[in-house]
Amino acid sequence: MLSTLPRRMIQTLSFHLQIERPMRGGWFLCILLAAFHLNAQDRCGTTAPTTGEFENWISTKIAERQNQAHRPQAPLYQIPVVVHVFHKGEPVGTGVNLSEERIKAQIDSLTADFRRTNADAMNTPPDFLPVAADVEVEFVLAKQDPAGKPTNGIVRIHGSRDVYRANSHRPLLRSESFWPASNYLNIYVLDLQVFIGYASFPLIALDGITNDTEDYIFDGVLIDFEYFGVNPSAPAFESYGRTLTHEVGHYLGLRHIWGDGGCSIDDFVDDTPLADTDNGDYTSPCTFPNPNDNEVCVSGEPEMFQNYMDYTDDVCMNLFTSGQKSRMRTVIDNAPNRTTLISSPGLTEPPRFSNDLSVVDIISPDYAECNTNITPSVMITNYGNNDVSSYEVQLYINSDPIGPPESISNTMLPLDSDTIIFPTQSVPTSPYSVSFEVLEVNGGNDGNPGNNSMTITVSDNTTQRLPFNENFESTISVFGEFGSSSPWEQVNAPKTAPTNQALVFKSHENTEWFDETTIFKTPILDVTGVQSGELLFSYAHANSPSAFYDGLMVKASVDCGETFADIIFSSFGPNLATAEESDSYFSPANQLEWIDTVLSITEYKEIDGVQFAFVGINGSGNNIYVDNIDIVETNLFENDISPRSLKGPLITCAESSRLELRIRNVGSQIVTSFEVKYHVNGDTLITTFNGLSVSSKEFATFFIAADNLVPGQNQVGAEITLVNGAADESIIDNSLAASLRRDSKSDEYPLLVDFEQPDIWDVTSTGPDTLWVRAQVQGNGVLRAKGFNAPNLGVQSWFVSPKLTTGGLDSAHLYFRASHAARNGFEDRLQVLLSTDCGENYSTTLLDAFTDSLAVTTSSTRWVPSSDSDWKEYKLDLSHSFFFDDNIRIAFVFTPGGGNDLYIDDISIRENEVPNYEEVFRAFPNPAINSFNVGFNLSEKEAVTVRLLDMSGRIIFEEVVGNAFNQVIEYEAPSQKGLYFLNVIGKNFNTSQKLFISN
Repeated sequence: MLSTLPRRMIQTLSFHLQIERPMRGGWFLCILLAAFHLNAQDRCGTTAPTTGEFENWISTKIAERQNQAHRPQAPLYQIPVVVHVFHKGEPVGTGVNLSEERIKAQIDSLTADFRRTNADAMNTPPDFLPVAADVEVEFVLAKQDPAGKPTNGIVRIHGSRDVYRANSHRPLLRSESFWPASNYLNIYVLDLQVFIGYASFPLIALDGITNDTEDYIFDGVLIDFEYFGVNPSAPAFESYGRTLTHEVGHYLGLRHIWGDGGCSIDDFVDDTPLADTDNGDYTSPCTFPNPNDNEVCVSGEPEMFQNYMDYTDDVCMNLFTSGQKSRMRTVIDNAPNRTTLISSPGLTEPPRFSNDLSVVDIISPDYAECNTNITPSVMITNYGNNDVSSYEVQLYINSDPIGPPESISNTMLPLDSDTIIFPTQSVPTSPYSVSFEVLEVNGGNDGNPGNNSMTITVSDNTTQRLPFNENFESTISVFGEFGSSSPWEQVNAPKTAPTNQALVFKSHENTEWFDETTIFKTPILDVTGVQSGELLFSYAHANSPSAFYDGLMVKASVDCGETFADIIFSSFGPNLATAEESDSYFSPANQLEWIDTVLSITEYKEIDGVQFAFVGINGSGNNIYVDNIDIVETNLFENDISPRSLKGPLITCAESSRLELRIRNVGSQIVTSFEVKYHVNGDTLITTFNGLSVSSKEFATFFIAADNLVPGQNQVGAEITLVNGAADESIIDNSLAASLRRDSKSDEYPLLVDFEQPDIWDVTSTGPDTLWVRAQVQGNGVLRAKGFNAPNLGVQSWFVSPKLTTGGLDSAHLYFRASHAARNGFEDRLQVLLSTDCGENYSTTLLDAFTDSLAVTTSSTRWVPSSDSDWKEYKLDLSHSFFFDDNIRIAFVFTPGGGNDLYIDDISIRENEVPNYEEVFRAFPNPAINSFNVGFNLSEKEAVTVRLLDMSGRIIFEEVVGNAFNQVIEYEAPSQKGLYFLNVIGKNFNTSQKLFISN
């Protein structure tokens, strides 16, 4: 198995919606309280990251801040807030639909708690006054929305549900209302079950921060409506609005003050005392110290139950500490989606006009409509300074006015909104556009005509039967995406061919769309009558090490594209990566940097009007490519396994090896066992794999022994015979064949391969043909990889050494020359790999170079070097091989990406640089004390005899060096000082040098 090489991978996921999130490796900050707590609601649902990575990061940032030689005075930060009120249809001021006055009072209270201007700050015990801190952070209801329009920072939504759960409904909440988290603190007020509060912890691109899809999608705070602001009749305790203070503390990086554990667990803040547990249910009169008879962790040190990050009732809370302040401000200064808040345009009042009525949202139709009759409706908002008492709005279809404008007499205060519903219209089946335009306000012209109109293009209103295919090689046939512009583009993206076209989500250093969810949709599909089906697609991505994680999701809609509630695929950051990490603009080089994915859509088999959306989440990191979208019907057998690949080492010297068998369950039943019959050079063996659980559409990898390999080429094969104890129901694709070579040729360090003489290195390939050939360039022997117009991109060609030993050397380097020219911006690749188990695995990468570093020039024609300046020299350290001494192989691996030819010459392994003297050997130092060296300078490796003679001709010592080439060998000097002769006898020479020993 060639374990270190990138390979084309296939991934499969079952089609299901995960409703409840399991507890993760991170500490669950709000542990389940006793049944009587909060009338079956727990205080907080926030999950903190595992301690290691995040705490290392934040402690480093805090230290950097404290060590600044001239630290400036801390600025007063302002954070813009948008409050999303998810009501149940109640009038404003009743039930969940809280009044504007209560919302404003809660935001003012939040600021007071953070600024330590809260009226009960006077209740902080003297013990804690020295550390009680003004965090110097204020919260302001947003003054302009993401579109730059005026706002009061309050959004009212008639939610799709009456009640919500923090653990499972965050993606749904985001889909219904969300402003970019890089510019706004999103606060959701709703009827919340299980917990009364939840907050997203700061997301840093570090291991251990999060594992959940929802954490990447949603960034904000959830508060149960009964605990938002002052509410004396809240079910569990009188609310002073400090549930929001507590959750915003989490949002800015604070943990619970008791560390979610006993006295041995810390909250990583030095000036908060250790606590054994939370102080839930502790209420007025808030007697200090030691509430609830809790164990005191440090004798004589009281618990700080007054801290906002405890669970005491709101009446007892009154402080943050200086250490908590430092932690939160460090997060604001450094964390993605936090540091951008303080420069958000949401803090700035936009320009206002006297009369300004804006079209803000087309409610109907949508980008895709299944009906030929639509009821157009549009939302308008008064962004002007004046009250609006009358206005006219015109409807257009395909730019033609439909009837007279709607003339409406209705008083709209500034920032009030209204929905206008037009009569039902019959529309054509071909693509059409629908527009709305404000014609008149208060009997005159609108003062800001730039926001008076909006148009939507409905791509189609017919459903399509399976199959559906989109390979992006021509004009895109899939439907549009949300928004007037989008980072989705159709571009060149090499795969098996250098001219391959694909869809790219341009996330590389894309700050304009940071954190935005962008949707690219398929047509609406009719899958009724389908027995089973699959959605297949390919994707490519290189994770950026210095950015927030990018993400890709696939969602499903069962209401003709109105909502996309089902997440059927999601992957983020390193888990999404298919190529090596890079900060540079990523474009896939070949098929090795793509992954094929298969999703089952059988769950939707009776739905007329299902639609799939590809959702890109921009972390401003690197590009995401999507290609070859296929949605097809499949008729599955119950027990059916398809072997997908059978691989072993290309060249090995072992008599026994191991084959990697990759299978896919293409049946409808879970595979618990299967039997495989395999043969090696005609000898048949049978093995059974039991105790499995391979779901339908899933892939799995197994290993089988390949014994009794013969020298030369060995033919191997595998056939699936039984699945779950019964015969495989489909015999069409049950067999695979492969070959591997057993080769025992050997050599030792040092060595030279200059391609002027025959050598014992081998060429092979992972495909049908190798691109490596021995060739002549201007009379010079070279190794050439035929990369120009290579037929199969991504198929590796290997030039492999024989089995090597270190030959008694103490150290060595690999030297070679290479010549390559770039073409058309395509990426070829050269790797030099080291195996220490005779080719079974190549676990060490000596070189991994792409065209940008390999090329000496550019050429649109086939490249041929013509001078010494067309070559680059390489020197690679082989020290790792000296841990093993033998069973070493070195491989030069060329992966074509549609570029140009690559040339290799003068491969040598030696201990030292090429000798700079002419004679075939030299003794040094001369005179010598205690020891002397013999350096060889031969044109080829050969056995030589080394003799040391005294003045009388007597042989002092004699040794045969079997691999003399260009190495240096140290010898112990004779104890007797004097003049000696060093004699070296080779195949075609016999020469001597004088050597003086001065012991």
